[in-house]
Amino acid sequence: MNINKKYIIIFGTLILLLVIIIGTVTYYKEKAEQAQIPDLKQSFPSFSRDYPTSINKLSNFIGLCNSAVFSDIEELKNKKIKEVVCMLEPETKKIVSKDRTLLVNGYIPSFSSLDSIVSFKSDRYIVISVYLRDVLREYDPFLLKKEKLYFCSISEPSWLDPFYLLMEPKQDLIFDDGDVSCGGIKMDKIPFINFSGFIPQAESLNIKHYLVDEQTVSDVMSNQSFSEIKDILKDYPIIWQMEKPITP
Repeated sequence: MNINKKYIIIFGTLILLLVIIIGTVTYYKEKAEQAQIPDLKQSFPSFSRDYPTSINKLSNFIGLCNSAVFSDIEELKNKKIKEVVCMLEPETKKIVSKDRTLLVNGYIPSFSSLDSIVSFKSDRYIVISVYLRDVLREYDPFLLKKEKLYFCSISEPSWLDPFYLLMEPKQDLIFDDGDVSCGGIKMDKIPFINFSGFIPQAESLNIKHYLVDEQTVSDVMSNQSFSEIKDILKDYPIIWQMEKPITP
């Protein structure tokens, strides 16, 4: 009996050590990933309008929005899922040269927790960034061990950015009633869910993000009926969703 207790204690200790080791490795891996995100405290680039005007500017803006997920925004503290809304706000810079001073108007990024946004304003350009690891950890932590996962998103109504379509031309379908986007994401990278565009003139904006398989991605993206796509995806789990009212 004493021998059995001894083995039970040894086995329990080994299990506890294994849990501690796995937790430590996971913690430092995510810290290393976050270190790859640009520091928001660096000077922001200035934009000429309150929306990106090229693929390069859109890519930079999305990168800044992703980095805001790991910032010290007060509203993000203690959130299980880190998600932000990014906009471009007007600013005036003073440039002093040898013989004159110039006032230059531009736009710089602003960041808010998605939860803190009560409603969206129509025709305003925004980017939404959601840290996918947080979403998966809440839904099913086992999925974080997968090498690659497949997802589809439905936005109602349609509001995609034309520059984003140029960046990802094979991952989006546009219909009168909404947008559909599908694709695979390798989990060894820093995974984000990103949405961008001008808020439509509608009553609300609804986005649903589904966990699917590779074949479903192919089935959805080859389908030209919005209603049929919705029927296909209704059998798959919604792992993240958002709905906000829209004001004029």
